[in-house]
Amino acid sequence: MTAFLQALASGVVTGCVFALIALSLVIIYKSTDVINFAGGEVVMIGGYLGMFALLWLGLPYILVFVFGAVATFVIGALFDRVVLNKVLGRSLPGQSILVAMVIATVGLSYVLKGSVRVVPYTEEPRGLPPVFTGDPIFLGNIVLQRQDVAIVVISIMIMVALWAFFSFTFTGKALRATSQNPRAAALVGVPVRRMRMAIWGLASALAAVAGILLVPKLLMTPDNMGVYVVLAFAAAIIGGFASLPGCIVGGVVLGVIQNFSGLYLSSQAISVAPFLVIMLVLVLKPQGLFGGKPKAKKV
Repeated sequence: MTAFLQALASGVVTGCVFALIALSLVIIYKSTDVINFAGGEVVMIGGYLGMFALLWLGLPYILVFVFGAVATFVIGALFDRVVLNKVLGRSLPGQSILVAMVIATVGLSYVLKGSVRVVPYTEEPRGLPPVFTGDPIFLGNIVLQRQDVAIVVISIMIMVALWAFFSFTFTGKALRATSQNPRAAALVGVPVRRMRMAIWGLASALAAVAGILLVPKLLMTPDNMGVYVVLAFAAAIIGGFASLPGCIVGGVVLGVIQNFSGLYLSSQAISVAPFLVIMLVLVLKPQGLFGGKPKAKKV
């Protein structure tokens, strides 16, 4: 029972990070129908920006999160403004440009990785000190590192802040309207292009915060964050790719499944289990646990 509870607690911690990354992917998908294949590189950039702010600028950790979120918000907003607007502007009436926009996100991933490699010493694995230091916290027989507690608390605070932002602010409601029906939103005066730019910035900021939370638990290189965005895709598929609450549940479920697989099967099963769960979900409920009823869509 102690091993079970320890694996459950560790799975919730890991799942919170998956949920944040999945939220960044789903926010973009709901607003633009584009899957952001540069999500892992944005997480990686967030980790390196956090390292720069902490070690070279000497900022306290709370400002490290602010610095990383603001910097990546600018990167995401500029990508939409400079690149995706150009792609949209060159589309012909009735022509689908989703493939071109997806390829643009792949290009962004290579640009971000190449930009990091220009900086000296980034090819060596790097890490960050934990947000909170000190002795582990004991909950009965369960042992939690203070970094694990920080991950859960910060993730919950961000999720609650997002819910409040989308539910009670004018900008949040405008973003929701843009994601649900861009044409109707434009007809009632919502600046759709500006809202879409804000969505890309917000999603990038979420991914950066996830990266700053993740890096203290593992060593980072320009190439090793891609696996986490794949797991975030898995979390989004499990919860429902169009459901924000589903992303949170899917992330936690995926983290718990991974830990239980390592505990009861083998360490090799950790990397295989998420994809077995994806196939099971796609067979039994293709829209995900919280995806609602299936809808036909002409593409």
